[in-house]
Amino acid sequence: MSTCSSVHISLPHSLTAATWQPVQGYSEAQTVQSLVVYPRSIEDCQLILEQCRQYGYLICCRGGGYTYGDMILNSDQIILDTTQMSQVLQWDTEAGTITVQPGVTFASIFRKSLLCNWALSSCPGGMDVTIGGAVSNNVHGKDACKNGNFGDQVLHLKLLLSSGEVIEVDRAENAELFRAVIGGMGLLGIIVEVTLQLKKIPSPYVLVTSSHVRNIEESIEVLERSKENSDFSVAWVDAFAKDSRLGRGYVSTGKWLETDKKADVISLRNSLRKPNLLFGLLPAKPTWFIARPFFKPWGIRNVNRLHYQLAKYQISSKKKASIPQLFTDYNFMHNKIPELKHVYRPHGFYEFQPLIPRACGVETVKELFLLCQRHGSESLLCGMKVHKADDYLISYEGAGYSIGVDIQIGGRPKEQIVQFAKEIFAFTKNCGGKIFLAKDEMLDRDTFQNMYPHYKRFIELKRKYDLQGMFSSGMFRRLMST
Repeated sequence: MSTCSSVHISLPHSLTAATWQPVQGYSEAQTVQSLVVYPRSIEDCQLILEQCRQYGYLICCRGGGYTYGDMILNSDQIILDTTQMSQVLQWDTEAGTITVQPGVTFASIFRKSLLCNWALSSCPGGMDVTIGGAVSNNVHGKDACKNGNFGDQVLHLKLLLSSGEVIEVDRAENAELFRAVIGGMGLLGIIVEVTLQLKKIPSPYVLVTSSHVRNIEESIEVLERSKENSDFSVAWVDAFAKDSRLGRGYVSTGKWLETDKKADVISLRNSLRKPNLLFGLLPAKPTWFIARPFFKPWGIRNVNRLHYQLAKYQISSKKKASIPQLFTDYNFMHNKIPELKHVYRPHGFYEFQPLIPRACGVETVKELFLLCQRHGSESLLCGMKVHKADDYLISYEGAGYSIGVDIQIGGRPKEQIVQFAKEIFAFTKNCGGKIFLAKDEMLDRDTFQNMYPHYKRFIELKRKYDLQGMFSSGMFRRLMST
């Protein structure tokens, strides 16, 4: 293993200064030291590869840094940050195709596409997620039940191999490699260019409808029914409610609005601007600092109870039952809450996102919530979505329901968290489900290999295309390396 003191990498002047620095995933649960480099072009990447081959360093590719755990950590090695490779190379407003460098964000694309009534599908909840990261994690959004994961709109891409060669990857010429790169966690090479097919939409607005649900049975019933006449759906669940109220909450559905109303540059810019103030009044960082002692299960239990009652009243009184929204306001609503993760500091948080197969039925979903309650690990902020299957090699997919379970680390004994993780992983495995790797940092190797049986073929392709074994990460070493 290389150490900070033994680095000999000389970087081209075109790169931002590379420095050893502490690096965290989005959850801030662990910190490592890495040498972070910021290429601006394919040529920069090739020069970095040449130096790494010479001195035997391993590279971990990173986009916007919104992956939660050690998929974007590389202790005592190199992190190649692609955020400065952020150019839109081609945008065809007639065909709806766009070619971008990997550091281009969802926000950058929507600033252009919504003006012409084109939209990306399978958008995660963060507007600053990069396209390279979206491909590498094969992300999903509120339309997962209809449009699947992000890889389904990738037409082709360019991959820079550890040898320095750039190859074209698409479904027609090299379909198996394509299926490995999508969701491949950046382990096969550096994605340097991506071409996407956007979806034509009637307008940039979504008609959002909220439905109050009394328990998990009703929540799943509404989610399933919404597939017939909605383009988006997500459920908010009060994970603390018990007995007949278990899984209560509301389901938010959205449908592209048929209207001639266009989005303008100013409204889009405002929609994609992150606020500095909480509720337009309070500075975010000091507010979250003050809130930390209350952001614990006992505090959030009461907040959830209040939120449920308020939502129930608003929906029943038609005050917020059905409203039109600009898509970016609807999809990126969490970006309107500035610096939320600061409330978990200084210890960070863990999120577990199991996908429970539909065939297991509602009783299995209920058992998952009961498992969390037995451990005092109810999700502080719990969302549930419907998914469909795809055929990428390392992909979080399947006909079923994903449930986000996030818990704060502070105030919990490490042994308690480890035991909870073991049980939620075993539960998910036993019902034939999967854990979302983009939010994982605790899954064990045997369970991963059971959940993702195509990993063996993935490793074979990695050995073929990454001949130097140069691309790595903390997650790779934890789950797949020999």
